[in-house]
Order: sequence, then structure tokens, then C-alpha cells
Amino acid sequence: MSRMLLTQESFHMFEFFKRLVSSSPRRNDDVVLLVDLPELHAPPATQRSVAAGSLSEPATTPCADVPARTRARRRKTGRQHIAPTPFESALASHRARLLAMRLEHLNLCPPTRCSQLAAIGIITAGDLVYSEPVKVAATFRSPERAERAIRRYRAAIKLALGIESMMPRDALLLVAIHRRSVASVARESAAQLHRDLERFSLSSRGSKLIGGRNVPSLRRVKSWVASCREMVEAASARSPQMARQAA
Repeated sequence: MSRMLLTQESFHMFEFFKRLVSSSPRRNDDVVLLVDLPELHAPPATQRSVAAGSLSEPATTPCADVPARTRARRRKTGRQHIAPTPFESALASHRARLLAMRLEHLNLCPPTRCSQLAAIGIITAGDLVYSEPVKVAATFRSPERAERAIRRYRAAIKLALGIESMMPRDALLLVAIHRRSVASVARESAAQLHRDLERFSLSSRGSKLIGGRNVPSLRRVKSWVASCREMVEAASARSPQMARQAA
């Protein structure tokens, strides 16, 4: 009995839905249901583009929006990509080559001291620049004297890193006559700087530092001064505040 009732109810339900969706004219005994459905709002443009695209093709934004967002991000962060000049590229190559050179090839310090530094793991110029002078000097017999020498070597390497045509053994002479930065060399006259180097070579300390070499020529000194001035001018054009700090 229950199975028959279920069958009849299913039949009546089927007939009801058939009349609901059929296009036949309405009869007097038909029942009409009024359903209030909510309105469907149109999806955003990004959702429509994702829905319309296939799964293998991810949704992308128009190319015209990318530069605008990039410019807005650069204005927000204050960072802009500036392509390096040929001078800056050559200077970067000079720095990388100089930092990778071994200390004995730089002729910066005596062979005995190079061996002592190599024994504690300081082999290249980069190792010496990024080391701590106090800890390095503690391994020598006279720590105070060794620390002063190591600081001079580090200052010479750092100065040579900023001037493309300079080696640390030449920069050591400039450090000895109190020219320790690129800005200080840029303020000098090439002729006056060359005369100071010649006078220093006549002293006992200067002759010891120069050894069997000659004083750098006036032509080389002019190239150093020109390179330093170019660097200072480029730095002042990009960031006047940094140029004042470097000076």
C-alpha cells in the first residue's frame, strides 16, 4: 500500500513539474506558484575574464596597466632603476678584480706578513677589507703595531677600490700623506699632489714604502684626480646629501 501511494505521489509530482515547464495553456484547476528570486548582480570584470578563460590560460591584466602600477610603486618607494654608465661598469669590474687578488700579488705588505695573514685565513684583499683589525692583530707578537699596519692596509685597499686606475700600493702612499678618500683626492690639484708625493719619497718613511719603485708620474696622478672628480660630480648629481657626507 505504501509503495502504491509513493508511486501515485511521484506521478502527480511529475505531472506538476511537466505542467510547470510546458508551454501548454493554463487550466482552471492548475496551481500557480509565485517565487520571489533575488536579483543577480553582474560579476566584476576580473571575475568575468577568469570565468571566460580556460584553465590552461591564466587570467592576465592588460599590459597598459603594468607601467602605470610600476610608476606608482616607484613613486611610493622612492626607488628608481638607473642604468650604470660605462665608467661605473668599469669601476665595478676593477673592484671585483681587486678584491679577488691575493695579498702577495698586490705588493702591499712584506712577504713575511702575507704569510702570517694567510695562516689565519686572510689570503685576498677582500679578506683583509672585511676583517676586524683588532682580532687579526691579536694573533701577532706586537698587537698594537700590527693593528696600525693593518688599518693602513685596509685604508689603502678601500681607496684603491674607488679609483679605477689605482692599485693599493699606490693608494698606500696617498694614505701616508693624509689623502684617505675619493673626495679628498678630488679637491686636490694634480700638480700639488704630485709634489707632495715627491717630498714624501725623500723622507725615510717614504723611501721605505716606495722601495725600489719610482714615484707615480704626474700623468697617473692626473688620471686619479680626474676619476675622483667624476665620481664626486656623479654622486652630487644623484644625491646632493650623500655627496656632502662623502666630502
